[in-house]
Amino acid sequence: MSIQLRFLLFISVLFAVFGANQTGATEKKLNPLNVIRGMGERIPAGAKNISLSPLFKVYSFEKDGLKYVQINSLKDEVLTVIVVTPGAQQQLPLGSAAETPMVLVDDANAKPLGMVTASATCPCSSQVVYDDAYVRIVVVYGANGEYIQTITINKGRTPSPPAT
Repeated sequence: MSIQLRFLLFISVLFAVFGANQTGATEKKLNPLNVIRGMGERIPAGAKNISLSPLFKVYSFEKDGLKYVQINSLKDEVLTVIVVTPGAQQQLPLGSAAETPMVLVDDANAKPLGMVTASATCPCSSQVVYDDAYVRIVVVYGANGEYIQTITINKGRTPSPPAT
């Protein structure tokens, strides 16, 4: 190995060791008041599985007027966490599917749901895993049960504002 290559390797190792320690020292600690107990955990403490599907687990959390739904595999792998509060719907960067785009269907005009497509190696299937007055969540999965995509369908209703 050449001297230049050894020197670059040495510098890389030093940066990895000392750089990692420096970033850890400057990170802020999480404020316990901002943490939602159990969310993002493989088996959320105190949360009940409310899934409508026997193939996935679903847990619901609420904080500061927002409702979150976490979808896990049967092996307790966190797949995704979605904010389902109308007007604030989004996918959080948690779970193995955090990089997978979430399909959001606004069904206020009763548009045909057949217009929603997802790329997958099929045969594939889908199941409703969560349903409330405002939103329905469908998980698309492959022939071997592998997660493919989440589809969130708005029901066109909005919650009443809290009484003042």
